[in-house]
Amino acid sequence: MADRWVLSVGIDKSLDPNWGAVPYAESAAGEIAKALGNSAMLLGSQATKAVVESKLRKIKKSAKSGDTVVVWFAGRGLSKGGRGYLAAWDTQTDDPTETALSVRDLLKDLSATKASHVIVLLDVGVGPELAGFDSHLDERELESLFADSAKAVCVSTCTPGEESTAAGNLKASTATRLILDALTGQARKAATTVGTVTALTLYQYLTDELPRSLRKHFDHGVSQTTRLYGEQNATAILIDLAPLLGAGNSTLLDPERLKRVVFRTESGGRVKELSGFRKSFQLPEIATPSARKFIAKCATDDLREDLNRLYGSAREHLGYKRKDIDTAVDAEGIGTLRTPDFEYTIRLTLDTDDPTQVTWRREVGAFSDPGFLRGPGFKSLFGTLFDQLVFEFDQPVDVEAWIDRLEDKPQTGVKLHVESDGSACEITLAGFNGRMRIERAALTVRGRGHDSAGLLDQFLAFLRNFGSLGERLKLKA
Repeated sequence: MADRWVLSVGIDKSLDPNWGAVPYAESAAGEIAKALGNSAMLLGSQATKAVVESKLRKIKKSAKSGDTVVVWFAGRGLSKGGRGYLAAWDTQTDDPTETALSVRDLLKDLSATKASHVIVLLDVGVGPELAGFDSHLDERELESLFADSAKAVCVSTCTPGEESTAAGNLKASTATRLILDALTGQARKAATTVGTVTALTLYQYLTDELPRSLRKHFDHGVSQTTRLYGEQNATAILIDLAPLLGAGNSTLLDPERLKRVVFRTESGGRVKELSGFRKSFQLPEIATPSARKFIAKCATDDLREDLNRLYGSAREHLGYKRKDIDTAVDAEGIGTLRTPDFEYTIRLTLDTDDPTQVTWRREVGAFSDPGFLRGPGFKSLFGTLFDQLVFEFDQPVDVEAWIDRLEDKPQTGVKLHVESDGSACEITLAGFNGRMRIERAALTVRGRGHDSAGLLDQFLAFLRNFGSLGERLKLKA
């Protein structure tokens, strides 16, 4: 049986005080070690250069073919002349290259093990300025080292040169808290359909969730970009959570399959009614790219007015401060409003069949907490605005196979309408006030006169009341 060998290193404060403090590095390393198991854990003064190298030698001797070696490091880093170094507890700022851990040598030792996979997780932000050195790891070196490796992959919580942010209420760096959620089964989105967390799924999860977490916990303008090095080895498994997550055959609405979930509504309008359209302008005759840009420019004030209206309501009903809300309008006719709780977009498109007409699509999603949908704030802001609940798929659905499963065992009260080419179907159910449409790219729940959040209630009621049908939503990924 394959084993996982883990070395978890965290250093809050070093022997040399010039390195400064790295808040929560040690507590996070302890939690990482606990989550991954079979770990050698080195915290603070335990993490000397000699001890770290000793632990790596022991892992090198113990690992066998098929095993996975995981190294977590939270602390300081620096570089010089294209070579990067990790600061051990006893690394001296006046002689760092001799007293720090060379990234190149570290990866060389790890790659020399018999293990089939090596996963390096780094939470190393920008550090203090040292004469003659860069205060961060060397990105080109990381790209080169891992690109040339046959077995190693690296997920870094930030791009070299960026700060690794930490929030007191999280009691960890921002990215580390997300990683811990992923490793302990609290973030189903970070796992594959079979319940494994790989270097790739972890990276994708951080890429999606870290910006949202930063907006929630920090002032406007704070950024941090997760990096993946050695993408060719990124399918290496960090941890198997299948027993915890109850993973098996993926369902149609499995989080691994889903790209996003949004509430949506669409309405029509005329080009000549856009605030920026003038009588002297000529109406588009064909929906060309230039025509789309033209109508987007004409709609700039309309988009801003819509965002301003929601901006004021959000401040009134949810008590947001100015810095809590970001708004933007781009040249493609898309307006966006982001808050710590949700993201709202309004998009203008030109009708391809009749270019004198436009469609306004409004959406809200990216909810930080599903409970927000049940609260008074959501109802105050959106009320009955939305008439669609849309589950967009990251992986196309085999609609024909799903239809065949349903038709093989018809159920009372279920009406199935199938398009002739099998690319989509629509379901209506007795007692279900609405309808569902399943296409290769999305499942859409359409309501009839219910409040926006009620769309979700309708769908959940469907799953409860038609359990056997719900079971048949299962498809192999």
